[in-house]
Amino acid sequence: MVNKRVTKLDNEYTRAVGQLAQIQREERKRVHIRRASVILGIFLVIATTLGIQLWSTHRQISQVDSQIKSAKVTLQKKQVQNKELTQKQKLLKDPTYLQELLRSKYNYAKKGEIIYNFVK
Repeated sequence: MVNKRVTKLDNEYTRAVGQLAQIQREERKRVHIRRASVILGIFLVIATTLGIQLWSTHRQISQVDSQIKSAKVTLQKKQVQNKELTQKQKLLKDPTYLQELLRSKYNYAKKGEIIYNFVK
């Protein structure tokens, strides 16, 4: 409800008060803009820092994953090698295998035996 019978005074004092209010509004607006800029800057610094840390952590996790994969491959190879060596160890305890190995690899012969080598 606007009362049309009330008029605004137009004198030196009201103009000065109006100008002062206008200056205060502009100053408040500048302060708000400055605060928003500072807050935005702080937010960007924090976001950048967190982003760098996240990227660094991701890179470290990738490196550890690749190390784990290579260690698993090495472990599997060593397990296969261990099985083979265990089997060879068991065979070396068998006297018949040991005798065959000595005869074939080192040309071992018993007393009175003659070894013939045939060319294929």
